[in-house]
Amino acid sequence: MFARTRTATYKLSLVAGRRFGSSYSQIPKLSCLQEFQEQILDSKKGVKVIDFYATWCGPCKAMIPHISKLMQEYPAVDFYKVDVDQAMDLARSCDISAMPTFMLVKDGRITSKVVGANPGALENGIKESQ
Repeated sequence: MFARTRTATYKLSLVAGRRFGSSYSQIPKLSCLQEFQEQILDSKKGVKVIDFYATWCGPCKAMIPHISKLMQEYPAVDFYKVDVDQAMDLARSCDISAMPTFMLVKDGRITSKVVGANPGALENGIKESQ
C-alpha cells in the first residue's frame, strides 16, 4: 500500500511540475558573473528577482508554482534564475549560502534577499521594491 501511495504522489508531482513549470522554464538563466553584471546590475531599469536554486533542492522545487504565480501577478518584474551548481562563481560572489535564495534588485541596486522557501516574504519583497 505504501509503495502505491508513494508512486501516486510521485506521478502527481510530475504532472504538477509540468503544469506549473511551464512559465518557470521560460525564465532566463544566468550562467556567469558577466551575464549577471550586464543583465542585472548594469540594467538600471525596473525590479528584478533572481532565483538562486539547485536542481536537487526540494524547497527550490516547491517554490516553482509560487514563482510562476508571482510572474503572472507582477508582469512588470523581470525574473531570472541561477543554478548554483553550474554558476558557482556567481553564487559565491553574491554570498549565496542556502537554497533557495531570492535576490531583489531595483534599478541596478540590490535591495534585499529572501533566504529559504518563503512565498509570502518573496511577494512582500517584490511589493516593497516596486
